Amino acid sequence: MSAQRDERFAEMLETTQAHVRAYIAGLGVPPVDVDDLAQEVYLEVYRNMEAIPADLEPIRWLKGIARNLCMNHFRRETRRKLKTQLESLIEHLDRTPATFDDVEAMQEALRALDGCMEQLSEKNREMIRMRYRDGRTSESIAEAFATTAEAVRITLFRLRGKLKECVTRRLEPHG
Repeated sequence: MSAQRDERFAEMLETTQAHVRAYIAGLGVPPVDVDDLAQEVYLEVYRNMEAIPADLEPIRWLKGIARNLCMNHFRRETRRKLKTQLESLIEHLDRTPATFDDVEAMQEALRALDGCMEQLSEKNREMIRMRYRDGRTSESIAEAFATTAEAVRITLFRLRGKLKECVTRRLEPHG
């Protein structure tokens, strides 16, 4: 019985392997993985020869197994890529020095920024709010202030510099 089974399998392998490999490649599996997946297909078929319906062409059965194994392959690859990306992100974050060691330091910096914002004119405060709180473009802000987008960009550049100097001064230890 086992010899018949092996002969049937060998014949199936001989007559279908090129088609199965082409089918796997056609599903988008990278060429380096096609042979490995084809081998998995035939191992699965060999283990389950008795399950192949007598009225079904073996190639259809093989394609179904190949499709399922390819989908599993794609899922594994996606998980592997996501894991690699996540590990890379974690490594990057570990290497990145923390800007604020704790919440208290961040709150102090925000208080400093609020104080510096209060020193600006109402027009400049509004321009900063429109850009950074509301996410408006330079063109949109220019319309609101009846000026040019370039003038808005230059003003925002100068305001950021002023705010940075002011915040830095306020956060320096009083010595």
